[in-house]
Amino acid sequence: MYESSQLLCSLLQVLLASISLIPNHAIRFATLAVSLVMGLVYIMYVKYPSTQLAQLEAIIEKTEQAIPDAGAYCCMGPFILAEANLRLLEVKRSASLIRCHILESHTSIWKKYYRLSRDISSCTQVISKVLIAVQLIVEADQQRKYAADIHAARTALTRDGHYLSRTGTALPVPAPQQLGYRAASFKDYCAQIYHR
Repeated sequence: MYESSQLLCSLLQVLLASISLIPNHAIRFATLAVSLVMGLVYIMYVKYPSTQLAQLEAIIEKTEQAIPDAGAYCCMGPFILAEANLRLLEVKRSASLIRCHILESHTSIWKKYYRLSRDISSCTQVISKVLIAVQLIVEADQQRKYAADIHAARTALTRDGHYLSRTGTALPVPAPQQLGYRAASFKDYCAQIYHR
């Protein structure tokens, strides 16, 4: 969402800069008016409930695939996965209710435009947080496996201690604090994501 708003701002800046290069005032204002109308139509299309619902369904589908994959791949976080599955079901129910509202009032959808758009946006935020939490579970498990592999490799190197003493050098390894990551536990991070 943030990247799309940045892209939209960049395109707007390029458009305004291009329009300012037009020497004729009448053509410049006509181009600006047409650009504004096209921009409003585009924003209305992007925020139209049917378009937003299609985007929500795509995120739901991605989350549906991610939860079982995370459960099969990871040995940690079964409670978090169960909570993610519960939230997924709640969002799917909400999406179904929104879809019913759209189908029932297809002719007068513009009257309910803002409410439907707000509801869909809220569902999208919830399911996006669920997807991020599930992906974080997978990444945390992967990091745990990497740490175990690193420990095994270091153990093998210290067993062959003469290797390090002969070379006298070791490759530098940045600590997580040097990379800018917080030392908070993964469980705390997931709790923060769910309760934002």
